[in-house]
Amino acid sequence: MDNKIPENQNQQGAYFVPYTAPPKKEYTPLSKKENSFIFIILFGLFIFVDFSLFHGFSLGFTISYAIIFAISTAFIYRKDAQNKIFAIICGVLSLILSIANSLFNNEFLKPISILVILFLYAVYCLGISSGLSKITGSYKMLLDLFMKTIAAPFENLENVFGSIKAGAKSNKKGLSILLGVLISIPVLAVVIPLLVSSDAAFEGLISSIFENIGIYLVELLIAAVLLPFFYSYLFARKRNEKPENKNTKSQAKSFPSALCASFLSAISITYLVYLFSQLAYFFSAFKGILPEGYTHSASAFARRGFYEMFAICVINLAVVSLVSVFSERKNKKLPVFIKVLSVFISMFSVLLLVVAMQKMRLNIQTYGLSVNRILVSAFMLMIGVVIAFFILHIFAPKVKYMQPIIIICSVIFIALTFSDIDRIAADYNINAYTSGKLETLDVEAIAWMSDSAVPSLVELTKNEDEKIADKAKKELANVTFYRVDLTENIQKLSLKENDTDFRSYNRARRNANKAVIEYFNSLSDNEKRAFIEA
Repeated sequence: MDNKIPENQNQQGAYFVPYTAPPKKEYTPLSKKENSFIFIILFGLFIFVDFSLFHGFSLGFTISYAIIFAISTAFIYRKDAQNKIFAIICGVLSLILSIANSLFNNEFLKPISILVILFLYAVYCLGISSGLSKITGSYKMLLDLFMKTIAAPFENLENVFGSIKAGAKSNKKGLSILLGVLISIPVLAVVIPLLVSSDAAFEGLISSIFENIGIYLVELLIAAVLLPFFYSYLFARKRNEKPENKNTKSQAKSFPSALCASFLSAISITYLVYLFSQLAYFFSAFKGILPEGYTHSASAFARRGFYEMFAICVINLAVVSLVSVFSERKNKKLPVFIKVLSVFISMFSVLLLVVAMQKMRLNIQTYGLSVNRILVSAFMLMIGVVIAFFILHIFAPKVKYMQPIIIICSVIFIALTFSDIDRIAADYNINAYTSGKLETLDVEAIAWMSDSAVPSLVELTKNEDEKIADKAKKELANVTFYRVDLTENIQKLSLKENDTDFRSYNRARRNANKAVIEYFNSLSDNEKRAFIEA
């Protein structure tokens, strides 16, 4: 009797399925264009690191971003892409906004502007490469943008390296190019010193390069680290690859309409009670609602509740948006009562925005203008735009609202950035104090604004009010040491600019330095010594 156990059966009689290795994934080799752009993109990243990261995101950022923008366009642009007009508008807006970095240097606006530029750049890249899906009119566009911008570079790294490896097996041309460069090194080691000896200009250039060789190597290393991720992003856009969706089932869960309605109703009733309480300001029969001893004044009205109202508007916008997204639908439509409650809360938010803007107007008239007040006013305007389109979306769901929101809010932000808010705030407060509209002038606040306010501070040193002029001189002396180098000689005191590199150029900083230098050079020697010692 044959007691031999079958190959696919163990001693306990259980059968098992023989292991079969998964099929090996095949990669498409990089094309000539894709190969060449590896080095072009590395060059662009090196310029970006050197011009932007190492030189303060000023004129260098404007130049390097334009270079990255041009390289990206040349690499991923598709003639048959949809939604190109919207994408091109976003791209143009990002280029315009990048120019602001070479003109102004508000420490709060600059990082926000860079984030806005990156957002518009991502929309541009998706649009010109057919990466924007058909849902460009709703909030889903933002989710799609996030997945293809953040997830895609990491998930497609395997595809990039696989394609490079596949191409390396059959491409001997790249190896020949590398070998040719290596062979040229001994020849260049002889030729370069001879050229240095023959020409002073070339000698200066080579000397400058070798003096900064350590910095350049660090910059090249940073660019090399960024290259795989940035190239992977553009590579995904070039081949229009999407991040893998491992769970094909929809993960979004809808909530019962009754739950959403009761949630919105509770909030709406609270807002109705708030509106009822406002009658105390207009009718004597409701005066008992006000706290005991309350005295109405413009300053009290301006100080209280502004930021709270602004926060409520943001919360309301988030609430009605989430309910609209997750509420249960009937025949793909929101129930009427949820629409009504959403519109009421949205209109209440509009009312709060109007009241908040009125508070801000009185606040400025009473206490003067500040950078924060300008910024918050602009953000309120943006929220008003979002609420207006959301209300339109409730009544007309098919209307694409995301594209106009992005464009309008970007234009508002660009206008805010180019308006030179520090100079506006400083000049307004000085003129308001001079004309008697403001009782006091905060000179220290003007001094701590960005470079744009320095010329105004210099003018303030000539103010007829000696106390204000003395404060301005003292504050100007304090901030001068952050902007210029002071040098003292036995015969003469002089002031000069401390940075002439075009990559670090910023118009506001240059104007500030010029104003301080002209003021300093107009002083007598004793006044110069007093200025330095202040």
